[in-house]
Amino acid sequence: MATIQKLIKAGSSVAVVIPKSLLGKHSAGAPISIEKDTSPNTFRVRVLPKKKNTLSAREKHVLSLTDSFVKRYRTDLKRLKDA
Repeated sequence: MATIQKLIKAGSSVAVVIPKSLLGKHSAGAPISIEKDTSPNTFRVRVLPKKKNTLSAREKHVLSLTDSFVKRYRTDLKRLKDA
């Protein structure tokens, strides 16, 4: 299904508004891929599959250490933040 939309200025970039009816189950913030097609004036936009938030054993260990550190020194960290 094709639709005609305008490019709009968004800061120092440009954006295109995609009608909600075309998005289906996707919403704002979904990761996308944009490719310049070989045809002139053609771009290909694909919604990427959601990334599973799987952490490696090392990342889980670092997360555990960080949580322990924050729990242990929470009051000191708050004082440092306010100093």
